[in-house]
Amino acid sequence: MDGYDTLIETLNRFERSLDSATPITTVAELAQTSGYSAHHFSRLFYSHTALHLKEYLQGRLLTSLMMEAARCDISFAVLASRYGFRDYETFYRACKNRWNKNPSRMRERGLGDEEKQERIHPRRKETSCILAGELVHKEAFTLCGLNFFLGPETKTFHTIWAQFGRYEHLIRHALQEGTTYQYSAWTNEELPGMSVLCAKSVNQGWTGEELFTVRRVPAASYIRFIHSEDVTRIRDAYQYIYGTYFAQSPLHPLGNWEFQRYPKGQSVIEIYIPVRTETPLPN
Repeated sequence: MDGYDTLIETLNRFERSLDSATPITTVAELAQTSGYSAHHFSRLFYSHTALHLKEYLQGRLLTSLMMEAARCDISFAVLASRYGFRDYETFYRACKNRWNKNPSRMRERGLGDEEKQERIHPRRKETSCILAGELVHKEAFTLCGLNFFLGPETKTFHTIWAQFGRYEHLIRHALQEGTTYQYSAWTNEELPGMSVLCAKSVNQGWTGEELFTVRRVPAASYIRFIHSEDVTRIRDAYQYIYGTYFAQSPLHPLGNWEFQRYPKGQSVIEIYIPVRTETPLPN
């Protein structure tokens, strides 16, 4: 079974749950049935659909809720709870945001076909690149740089790297002059976006200055991939990593961080994905 097969099987479970008394209502719950973490399953979903999983899930839940409301005389408070909304107010806002109408109005008029979030049937997206993964161990090290928060709408990292480029000369005691890192981290909650640190490796004892963020990366085992093509094809690399490589590997990506390393004088990008369960999360 590869990543595509896992994706289809998991989405089938989700659809069956919508016809039950206890629908799957969160990305975390859905991901748990796949064997992936919430973040990594979201990346698998995106790699085959170009859609954001949380938005798709909420669209399907709202559509199912409103279709049930049209068939049955059940209060919205009961339906909202069944379909995973924290309270009626949360459901009301979601309804208004999606259709610009309140739930009662939607119940009266019903959903038009164009307003429904139909079930998606992802087509297998053939990978356009194949990367060799190597299991490596890295001791703990310290990064210092500028920290940014990027939302799901971010299409390019060019702007944040341009900002970092204006200030990186102020980082003292860099251990590998000219070599830079991109450290990405996300929460275990279903929050969109992630924190990205553009940085250099520095001496462990250096505390930096107010301008910079210092991050201690713990000792860990990683799968290292070498992306030697143009940076514009980095999405293809990640599609292969999460959509194919890890689905066929006995090792699963774990933790809530990863990093890229850009060696000085080389055009390659080293991608490091942590894979050890006992690895502690960064401080």
